[in-house]
Amino acid sequence: MSDSTTATPAVKPAKKKGFLNSINHFRGIAIIFIVMAHCYRPAGWEVETLADKAWFNLMMNGTVFFVFISGFLFHHVFYHRWDYQKYMKNKTKFVFLPYLILSLPWIIWHLTTGTDPALHILYAEIQNPVKAASWYVITGRTLTAYWYIPMGMMLFALSPWVMHLIKRGHLLTVSLPLFIIAMLIHRPESNLNAIQSLFYFLPVYLFGVWGSAHRDKLFPFIDKFWIVMLIAAIALAIGQAHWFGAGVLNKDAFDVTVPDLMLPQKMLLALVILAILNKFEHISITPLQKLADVSFAIYFIHPWITTPWWMIYESPDIFGFDEQGNIFTTLIVTMGVIVISYFIAILIKKLLNKRSRYFIGW
Repeated sequence: MSDSTTATPAVKPAKKKGFLNSINHFRGIAIIFIVMAHCYRPAGWEVETLADKAWFNLMMNGTVFFVFISGFLFHHVFYHRWDYQKYMKNKTKFVFLPYLILSLPWIIWHLTTGTDPALHILYAEIQNPVKAASWYVITGRTLTAYWYIPMGMMLFALSPWVMHLIKRGHLLTVSLPLFIIAMLIHRPESNLNAIQSLFYFLPVYLFGVWGSAHRDKLFPFIDKFWIVMLIAAIALAIGQAHWFGAGVLNKDAFDVTVPDLMLPQKMLLALVILAILNKFEHISITPLQKLADVSFAIYFIHPWITTPWWMIYESPDIFGFDEQGNIFTTLIVTMGVIVISYFIAILIKKLLNKRSRYFIGW
């Protein structure tokens, strides 16, 4: 397809065959949700009313979008040119290595000045500095959001098993019971247990893989029922707000408690977003494409901006909203953090060129 267009500068024709604008646009939206979950405190949002809690529930746990997209792209990109050794080598170089590099200054900070008490003492009662450093690497507790990388690396390592499920046609057979288990175990306390996180997000990943493998079935279905799914997602968010409260209900895996309504809510919302974006598959929306391109770098960089607000300063409310914040101030702070992270990523890219992938994953 030609690159010429008469449309507005923000919209371009679809890219080459095989490239899915809808999924790439979704990547841009997903990173907004992920950053937004870390910006409500600096935005001064005290989640108290039922409406606040419902909005909060719709906003949080955007990692589900990230994992769903990851599963979708695993099948779409790698299934027909599968090389496990090359796949894991690239994930190690461009995911795990940047994680180590960007974690190192914070590990040193935690082991020296840090918080009082230090997180490795508060959560794990570890005194030995070598063991403490290892604990930070294994848990990702160095910075907000970095917990995802230890879990993600295990998810990548399971890819031969995922390939086996694809070839045998067992994706839904396995993912459905795992989804029920995930709703019962929830996300781990303080996101410290990577194995529990893996069990929580694994069915989402498998649903993403299935969605790509059966796109011809999935897309017509969600196009027909997306309004119903949107209503159901909103109902789940309100229901959780009314009965269980706001946010992700992190807990120990074996504690018996209420079911996690946020997981099905986010899965429904993921399908709704995908259905809407698929209606615009023929165009490329420049702002979302740019966000998608830099999304992993923004993921790595934004905690360097958001984390000090609560780990170094006594109050995260450095803008002086003083508990007057809401979903809209959160959106404003989120976009500010994303813009700053984006330009930092661009600067690092210009300075390091291709080597920036070892530093920020992009």
